[in-house]
Amino acid sequence: MAETFAAIETIKQNCRRCYTCVRSCPVKAIKIENGQASVVPERCIACGRCTTVCSQNAKTYASGVELTLSILQGGAPAVALLAPSYVAEFDGVEPGRVVAALRAVGFKYVVEVARGADLVSAEYDKLLQEHPDGSWIATACPAIVERVRKYHPSLTGRLAPIVSPMVAAAVEARRIYGDGVRSVFIGPCIAKKLEVRDPLLPRVVDEALTFTELRRIVAGAGVDLGLLEPSEPDRPFAGIGRSFPLAGGLLITAGLESDPLETRFVVATGRGETDEVLEDMESGRIRPQLVEALMCHGCHAGPGMSRAASSLRMRADICAYAQQARGRRPEEAAVETVRALGRGYAVEDHRLKEPAEEDIRDILAHTNKFSADDELNCGACGYPTCRAKAAAVFNGLAEEAMCLPFLIDQAERVCNELHVPWRDMREIHRQLVSTEKLASLGQLAAGIAHELNNPLGTILLYSGLIERKLGKESKVSGDIDLVQKETQRCKRIVSGLLDFARQNRVRFVRTRMGEYVAKVLADSFNRRELEGRNVRLRFDGGGADVEADIDRDQMTQVLVNLVQNAIDALGEDGGEIAVSAGLSEGGDRVRISVEDDGCGIPDEDHDRVFQPFFTTKNIGRGTGLGLAIAYGIVKLHQGTIWFESKPGEGTTFYIEAPLQQARPMQSAGG
Repeated sequence: MAETFAAIETIKQNCRRCYTCVRSCPVKAIKIENGQASVVPERCIACGRCTTVCSQNAKTYASGVELTLSILQGGAPAVALLAPSYVAEFDGVEPGRVVAALRAVGFKYVVEVARGADLVSAEYDKLLQEHPDGSWIATACPAIVERVRKYHPSLTGRLAPIVSPMVAAAVEARRIYGDGVRSVFIGPCIAKKLEVRDPLLPRVVDEALTFTELRRIVAGAGVDLGLLEPSEPDRPFAGIGRSFPLAGGLLITAGLESDPLETRFVVATGRGETDEVLEDMESGRIRPQLVEALMCHGCHAGPGMSRAASSLRMRADICAYAQQARGRRPEEAAVETVRALGRGYAVEDHRLKEPAEEDIRDILAHTNKFSADDELNCGACGYPTCRAKAAAVFNGLAEEAMCLPFLIDQAERVCNELHVPWRDMREIHRQLVSTEKLASLGQLAAGIAHELNNPLGTILLYSGLIERKLGKESKVSGDIDLVQKETQRCKRIVSGLLDFARQNRVRFVRTRMGEYVAKVLADSFNRRELEGRNVRLRFDGGGADVEADIDRDQMTQVLVNLVQNAIDALGEDGGEIAVSAGLSEGGDRVRISVEDDGCGIPDEDHDRVFQPFFTTKNIGRGTGLGLAIAYGIVKLHQGTIWFESKPGEGTTFYIEAPLQQARPMQSAGG
């Protein structure tokens, strides 16, 4: 069995569990699996609604650009089948310039699909005259055809046995220009990509492009529409069929305009109206002679349009273009063309299996819905009712965890059981995400550092050899010195990256934390210099008796960096820095804190503080590796480092680490 063509695809990394596509899909062709939404090709009608509503650009359609370029670069003459809505797409561009652009990118012939609309409209008029008691559904919209075949199979026999304007135009172009031509449809419709692959249709169209894709091809060829001389389309020429993109365009083209009070003809556009009409026809509540149904509100509102303009403006453009052809007498269609305008349809029933009431109730119970009062029908999952969502779960298209009220209840219950406020849970989640990012950065930094060390060493070696060979008096001696200095600077940065990733060993020593912190502060910061900057450095020795296993040299690097950052944060006016060392709240870990009353850290920078090379200091005042290195050292101690900060109120950094490390230690000391 041939694989089903996927007209619409999902970019999984962009999918964010919002269920907007589920909510907008008229036939529920979206499957949720592990929280991600993907289109089920067998169920999809390619209306393209999901591609327009997804704010994350997670839905895209199959590209026709590659095959089109191959056709244009091949030996056979190429025909562009240009949908009449192109005048709405290229606002402010003379229609002839669009035709010229198609010739410029390689199409030998440009045929208006509106000519095909003229042909099929005549066939509709003939159909209604021959079957006055019939009730037909127009088939110009391929998404409607797919919808009827798959979800209203009892109406398949009412699909008008007439090809679309696209196929009609392609058939006639092939008759005029030869069977060897290759044809590409260009329009606003994604569903045309399905139609060109319909096995029940003659293979007269090789590919379908959207207007968005056409713009890519034109831009890639370096064609500027404004510089082109206008060109006329090739025969056969179109008539009033140019109005076909409008709602009711078929009735206009076929001359079937009727009294508004009559119900023989029905025009339905968009999801809501087409839903109602098809359901009413299926139930027998209505029996119109002809239904012109469009999944979009007119073809000018198709998902393949790139122009963002009001529907009224685009409609006005099409009306003005159609008016130019009013009264034009189209050339007579050849007999062989007319014979090729008929077609048939195959039923492909994809209606969901109706679950038993017992199955519905069991699925609802899994999300704490035990009675009708529990069914909120909020629609957050993308389904209109809780029962509809349960039916989708039964059919494998949805997951129980899609129920938002249930997830909120579960989260609140967990927070209450853990005695953790909801805001704290969000902060914990933020820290976990940040930790995961930094761990990945650490692995990347280590790899980069190791790769750079060898070539940097080679540069230093050979620059030294060149300097020795040329001597200090050489004209390029200064240049060589600069090379060596900059290379040494690079090696220091690489060394910092390795420190961040902590690829070297640690030497844990049993340490009295109070004495240790006091000594680090005394040795590293000159009190007189601090007083000169109006900085008051205070140490709380309340944890003098606390002992912990630490690598003194590396932890000194962390402590000095935090205090120095606090000094810089105080600015020219100075302020107070409070350092403390003691036990954590649980009593099983050592905690060190460094608190300042400086400028604080802006909220937007909180997630970047520990990232390598991120710094708020002026150029030349820091590399941005200090806190990244501190993070790596603390993690090597099996500890955690975090901060609390409010802009304008100061910052407090906290370090916690186990009192005992499960690693070989050096001799104890104070």
